[in-house]
Amino acid sequence: MSDLHQYQGSGIYDWSKAYVAAPRYYQKPNGAVFGVFAVNEGIETVLPVQPQLQYHPDGKTVTDWRLLLYSRTKGDTLGDVDFYDAMRILAEYAVDSNDEKVLIRALSLTELDALLRKCRIRPE
Repeated sequence: MSDLHQYQGSGIYDWSKAYVAAPRYYQKPNGAVFGVFAVNEGIETVLPVQPQLQYHPDGKTVTDWRLLLYSRTKGDTLGDVDFYDAMRILAEYAVDSNDEKVLIRALSLTELDALLRKCRIRPE
């Protein structure tokens, strides 16, 4: 669906200048497909709330979703993390949302590094 309302929330924030993250799909050695969204340093980003319900490449259900973190300062990828773990942490950076999408404010390199660390440290 490409309706304009999909990229609008409460009306307080201008979503039109944000990067709308599009999924990329990759295949694991075992043949399983996983999806990846990117978040770039210094850029407001629109992410899906539940990608497993919104995206079905070739009609397939994708249950493994990742978030790729990219630093413009370093000109390189910082790493990737589980999408759902990251979204729990990114909730504090959300400036607006609707039923399908969430608008994340622009994150600094320090914030992206902290997100990477928090997602990689899992309580046993």
